[in-house]
This record gives sequence, C-alpha cells and structure tokens, in this order.
Amino acid sequence: MNGIIYDGAGNLFRMTDGRAGLPVSYYTADKVQELCSLPDGRKTDGLIVLTDTDAEGCLFEMHYFNNDGSGGVMCGNGGRCAVSFAMDLGLISPGGHCRFISNGKQYEGTVIMDEGCDKTVRLDMPDVFIARTVPGLPGWLVDTGCPHFVRFLKEGERLEGLDIDNQAKPLRFHEAFAPGGVNVNFVSASDDVCSIRSYERGVEAETLACGTGIVAAAIAIALQNGETGELHYDFKALGGPLSVDLTHPAVHPDGAPVATGIRLTGPTHRH
Repeated sequence: MNGIIYDGAGNLFRMTDGRAGLPVSYYTADKVQELCSLPDGRKTDGLIVLTDTDAEGCLFEMHYFNNDGSGGVMCGNGGRCAVSFAMDLGLISPGGHCRFISNGKQYEGTVIMDEGCDKTVRLDMPDVFIARTVPGLPGWLVDTGCPHFVRFLKEGERLEGLDIDNQAKPLRFHEAFAPGGVNVNFVSASDDVCSIRSYERGVEAETLACGTGIVAAAIAIALQNGETGELHYDFKALGGPLSVDLTHPAVHPDGAPVATGIRLTGPTHRH
C-alpha cells in the first residue's frame, strides 16, 4: 500500500509505509518533490512517511514534508489521513484509536466512521500556548504545531472574491514572522458555519483546506469574541467541512495554555 494518495477535506497527501523500508533521510527535497508530482500534472500538498517509534504508548511516528521538500512541522489533515492509512495497513485494532508522534509531540487519532475508502477521523491535538496579536497587523498569530496568522475579513470583503495570493504574501513573508514565515488563513466567522481560505507555506499557494489552520482560526475566533468554556466550531473550507472542539479558559496567565481539549474532525478518502 505504499504510495497511495489520501484526501483529507481537500488536502492531498502521498502516504508511504516506511517501517521496514528506506530511512527518512532518503526523502531529500528533490525526492519529495518527485513523489508529490502526479501523472496529471497536479501535485499533492505533501508527503507523509510512517515509521516505527520508541515513544512510549505511540503506534508510529509521522514524518510530514511539504511538496517543496521542507519539513519539521505538523499537518492536521495529514495527521487524520495518517490515522486512516494506519487502519488500512492493519495497524489499528477494531475501534480505530491510536496514539502517534509527529515533530516531537504526541497526537491521538480515532476513526469515528469507517466505510472502506471513506472514513471520518478525529485528531486530538496538544494544548496551544502561543496565541497573540501582532502590533501593526490585523489578526492573530497562533501556533498549532506550525505558525498561522489568522486574519478576519474586513468590512465589505467577501471571501469568495478575495485575491488570496496578493493578500497573503505580504503576511506570509512579513518581518514579524522571520525567519520561517507563517501560513495565512482568512476567516469569515458566523454563528453557524465559519468559512476559511488558506495560503500555506511550503506549498506557496492556496490549498483546499488546512487542518492546523482551521484549529488556529477556531482559537482566534474564541479570543476575538471573548468566548470561553467548551466550544464547538463548524468550518467550511474549499475542500469540505471540518469541525473543531476546544476548551478556552476564562483566564490564561503567562505559561498556561490558551486552548486545551482540542479536537479536529472531518472526512478522509483513499484514492
């Protein structure tokens, strides 16, 4: 089952079982770019390699690479697809729950619905400690395993007609986020469903969804609106629906988490 393509709410990933195969060092930037290229000229958003791990209680380690070959970050929808892949490989017992490690942090995944190629997967994510405004910039910086800048729409703006490239690039490469830059997420929040569009670094383009970005957006909405307690947000990304559950404490002094109990839920599809 090596090299299969998985879709996580619009994000495409090439999945590879590396437990008894090539070392992670094999996946150079050039090799990753090659593996992310599809026969029809499109590219997957990234490459995910599953390997064994010595981390206590963890079933596997997930190594994520953007399609430009860069790595060292977490990908939320990639993590959900990794859980689907692990189940398809027979690594997860009936009930569909596992713990894994990615980029030094532990995550838990649960397959809520399994219909073969189509699954619904929930990803339990670590607490978030970094969420703040940035002087001079209209939005929130939130680190959910990789840094995101969340900008809410200005009065009169429509998400559908927004020129994402021109709007995102000045923020993506802003000096406030040097040296690595940020992902940029544009959000239209409502009481029912929040709409979001995402520009991802490493892909350097708009993607159909961004799991860690949607979690960052949920936290930004809670902060922006002063909402506390156990919260639920439904999102509409270009690639499909996703939801976020989290707890936002009323008081979060320095050193304490801004959000806990974070869960990202949505569909996956094996091509």
